[in-house]
Amino acid sequence: MSCLLTAQAKQALVTLEATTSRQELSLALLYLEDPDHGLDIDSARQARRDGRFQGGQSGAYNFGFTESAFWFYVRIDNRGSAEDEWIVESLYPILDQLDFYAVYDDGRIVHQRAGDSIPFAARSKAHHTTNFALDLPTGVSADIYIRVQTTGAVQMPLRLWTEDAFAARVSSEQILFGFYYGILLSLLLYNLLLFMVIRDVNYLFYVLYIGSYGLFQFSLNGLSFQYLWPESPQWNNHSIAFLIGTGLFFIALFSRSFLALKQNSPSLDKVLIGFMVFFAGVSLMTFVVPYKHAIRVATLGALFAVIFVMVSAVVCWLKSYRPARYFVLSWLLLLTGMAAYALKSFSLLPSNFITEYAIQFGSALEMVLLSLALADRIKILQEQNQRMQRQVNESLEQHVRERTLELERANRQLQELSTTDGLTGLKNRRFFNESFALECKRTSRSGDSLSVILIDIDHFKNLNDRYGHLLGDECIKAVADVIQRTAFRQTDTKCRYGGEEFVVLMPSTPIEGALRVANHILDGIRQLKIPCHDREITVTASLGVATVTHDREDAVRDVLEQADQALYQAKSSGRNAVVAFSRSYGAAPFRSSL
Repeated sequence: MSCLLTAQAKQALVTLEATTSRQELSLALLYLEDPDHGLDIDSARQARRDGRFQGGQSGAYNFGFTESAFWFYVRIDNRGSAEDEWIVESLYPILDQLDFYAVYDDGRIVHQRAGDSIPFAARSKAHHTTNFALDLPTGVSADIYIRVQTTGAVQMPLRLWTEDAFAARVSSEQILFGFYYGILLSLLLYNLLLFMVIRDVNYLFYVLYIGSYGLFQFSLNGLSFQYLWPESPQWNNHSIAFLIGTGLFFIALFSRSFLALKQNSPSLDKVLIGFMVFFAGVSLMTFVVPYKHAIRVATLGALFAVIFVMVSAVVCWLKSYRPARYFVLSWLLLLTGMAAYALKSFSLLPSNFITEYAIQFGSALEMVLLSLALADRIKILQEQNQRMQRQVNESLEQHVRERTLELERANRQLQELSTTDGLTGLKNRRFFNESFALECKRTSRSGDSLSVILIDIDHFKNLNDRYGHLLGDECIKAVADVIQRTAFRQTDTKCRYGGEEFVVLMPSTPIEGALRVANHILDGIRQLKIPCHDREITVTASLGVATVTHDREDAVRDVLEQADQALYQAKSSGRNAVVAFSRSYGAAPFRSSL
């Protein structure tokens, strides 16, 4: 037993030298578990004398979630330091209650109490970590006993500072925390403004994510108790579990929306919705369930949720969902920070500025990268929208072109119908009038010849009266077919002028050519045999031809009147003939008849 006490006394002794300004106490601590919460300071001192305290740890104590109270012991001997006032700091700020006892060799016992369930003003220094003042002048030694009772995890990283060293640490820490929470606040405000401008709900979810996680980290660091609710230790004691629930709820909400799980993986989406319901329940549970149960449920759920979100992001990335790559990288940074801090806590990594604040570094980088990921996601969506818009525009343009062509065809058909004689298929008088006006203008400008042939079926009224209108219509169609076949040039315009009259407009045609065409038409009409009951009927026609060449448009227009005069002459002289008009010879210089 004496050997054991000697070994423990050697381990638990911390000697302060002249150069000591900071001293790690974690490895020097001995501990005693008190499952029944029955020990007081006197019985704890006796237990140490009896050798019931244990030690030999390789890192700061971490007993996890437990119902037991724990006593810790260390002896501090100030052999060479000129400092009188010291600060003992517990680096795990969310322990409910710590009772600090300094037992001096002269029998004095100084008792202090602090923790996150004790009013903040009870702390020796107004700092976010739990701390106690230790009066230890040069040459003085003291046995330090610390009783810890908490409904959360029992972790005991312990450090000793001089007043000046602690103040310097607080100053540098404030700069770090100011930088860290400044980044979070800037990202929150920036993305809130983006949401108000863009109205993309992902930005709102991200703002809620930043806000809830930032407040959780603020409370985990003990800063909420220091600055937000120092007079509410009961709420402070429950706030961690509540903020874990709300934080994970908004993380799941943001992750589900950002990764578009409903489209990329409906099954994973349903599981994540289940996590959201679970964490909403955890947040509400903290108001009715003892903290020790709520924090266990929240912590366990958070572990599975973080793993699941990471797996979901990897799945979406493997499915070629481009925004997921940033999400995976950002979460790797956060998890790396958490892992570095955990490894430091177990002394597997050295304790330094980086590992001490690894979670802050990792989460800050994660938030920045997620903000960039949101911007990239918006860019991708814009590209997709632009591509879809181009496709829609192209489709719409194609549809418009098709509809335009259909309308043009329909307009042409309507125009064709409006300028075509329904009985004969030739152009009607409206079309002739328009074409005649244009040809008169063209002829007056070019000085070319313009010829007109007027055709009138002989004795058509008698034929109509004798054989009926149906036969009359057949006769008109037969004559129209002859005209259509005979006047073969594409530039010639063949029209039904009205009733049994027809007209042929022949640009750039001298009188000789017009007469030749007129005689061909007359020959074709003469050869017609129109069936009528049990016999065939023949018909004849009278044709008037006129040609004009002039540089005045009104003079060119006279050609129609001249052709009419020639037609009148043909009828007057016995019909069944072609008569040409010429100003040199009067109305009938040429006559062609049987």
